[in-house]
Amino acid sequence: MAARLSRRKIAIFVTNKLLAGNHQALEVMRELAAYLVTERRTRELDLIVRDIEEMLAESGVVVADVASARPLSEAMKTEVAAMLGASSVQLRESVDEALLGGIRIDTPGKRFDGTIRHKLTALRAKQL
Repeated sequence: MAARLSRRKIAIFVTNKLLAGNHQALEVMRELAAYLVTERRTRELDLIVRDIEEMLAESGVVVADVASARPLSEAMKTEVAAMLGASSVQLRESVDEALLGGIRIDTPGKRFDGTIRHKLTALRAKQL
């Protein structure tokens, strides 16, 4: 019986394949999915994806979740990418109608909250 690979080793393997550029991302993800299904480790998927995103960020490739009240314009996408300061930025955008305005950006280990709700909460905290 083969030794069980740690999440970290799986993340390193996938990250290296993605950064090498020899493989298409879809092919790499299929390989990962097949491995996780075969080894009955599908419950670890979210954790492995988080580990991969952290390793990519350390290598200058940032995957960011961006939430805003309305779809982002191309100019705003460019500003977000510049703000993150990585060599490559991939944005996963979502429109959250619960937001009054502003933008929230989540990257591995960091969060920027420029939403109106956050600003109002901070203002209220200063007044107390």
